[in-house]
Amino acid sequence: MKNARGFLKPCFLVAGIAMLIAAVVGGITAGGTGAWAAPAGVALAALGFAGSAMAVAFAETFDLRLTLPMALITYSIKLALVLTVLTIVKTAVPDALLPFAYGVIGGAVAWLATQVAWAYKAKIPYIELDQSS
Repeated sequence: MKNARGFLKPCFLVAGIAMLIAAVVGGITAGGTGAWAAPAGVALAALGFAGSAMAVAFAETFDLRLTLPMALITYSIKLALVLTVLTIVKTAVPDALLPFAYGVIGGAVAWLATQVAWAYKAKIPYIELDQSS
């Protein structure tokens, strides 16, 4: 998994670019509120994906069989966290809800597209060879 975490750097780079684009588009379409809410949504998505990757990698240090349960647990936590944050945004700043939600969607699409492109180009072995032989 150590080699497979190489996608974090390009994903964060693309997420940063997506935040800039979201700030401009949010500012144009929703004014000052959109200029901060849309990039905040992108940041939430990026941090959620990075947190999942790190949690799965941490679980792998104990036992490879723990990676699927950890992935499912972090997925559930991410969904609950996003719904909680969306509810807070809706309550505190109702005008920011739509740009924030679009930012979360845009951030998720940017992150996943970058991760797919990285995985397509990466040379990751399908099996782990025992190095002790």
